[in-house]
Amino acid sequence: MRLALFGFGNVGRALCRMLLHTRVPFQVTALATRSHGAVVDGFGIDLTLILAGTDLPLRVAPPMASLPADVLVEMKPLDPITGEPALSYIRDGLTAGMHVVTANKGPIARAYRELEALATRQGRMLRFEATLADCPTAAGVPFEDALAEAQRLGIAEADPRNDLDGHDAAAKATILANVLMDADLVPEDIAREPIDERAAKAARAAAGNGDRVRPLIEIARRDGRVVASFGPRRLSPLDPLFAVDDFSMGLVFETDLAGRVVVQLHDPHVDQVAYAILTDLLEISGTMPRP
Repeated sequence: MRLALFGFGNVGRALCRMLLHTRVPFQVTALATRSHGAVVDGFGIDLTLILAGTDLPLRVAPPMASLPADVLVEMKPLDPITGEPALSYIRDGLTAGMHVVTANKGPIARAYRELEALATRQGRMLRFEATLADCPTAAGVPFEDALAEAQRLGIAEADPRNDLDGHDAAAKATILANVLMDADLVPEDIAREPIDERAAKAARAAAGNGDRVRPLIEIARRDGRVVASFGPRRLSPLDPLFAVDDFSMGLVFETDLAGRVVVQLHDPHVDQVAYAILTDLLEISGTMPRP
């Protein structure tokens, strides 16, 4: 299965290392970066050379429809509010007859219904597991220290406002609500409380009393409609999310029949995001006809 990789940052590099070191039926035939150009080779690109930092021969990638690829893997930097330029790349990839895997939340939060309908019309798959595979958390430490550590680890961006103002979380909440609960929300529908020095102060006070403050997305169905919010919340030791430490994250389902179900992803970093992309690719490859 031939892959066109759009984006070659930390996640893209981690994915390429996985492709090199695992026995998977994929071949990268196109690669496009934001700052270093592009390369296209229908016989397959030598990822070892690319990872070593070799120059790329093209200034920009050719039109999507001309790429020798079966799947677009979209990992480009983007504006999380508009979802661009990733949203246009995904549209172009599906229109060109490719399956699409994306690691970007913005397009799925903004245009999930449209993109899923386009994929269905084209007989292709749209997958986005990696859009929910990263999450910063807060503990009772100085705010600037916690932010600097999150940036060092690559969880928070160099410009952290999308994380701290809740735009990133609002996109995730929109995806969860629309995909799992059949809502029709946009990120502006999500009530947001910022993570700032006030949240850090509350976290320190909570820690002194044996509690913890965690940034939480809450989604519920009320009066026949789905509502969602994001903000720092104080949790007691009996809460199932109390023990979610560092960069781990948890998901709590309140179900009608099975009661409360809790799932935890322990300490996800860039490799876990790349692995989420790889699992989407493996799912797609399982649907493709064999020669």
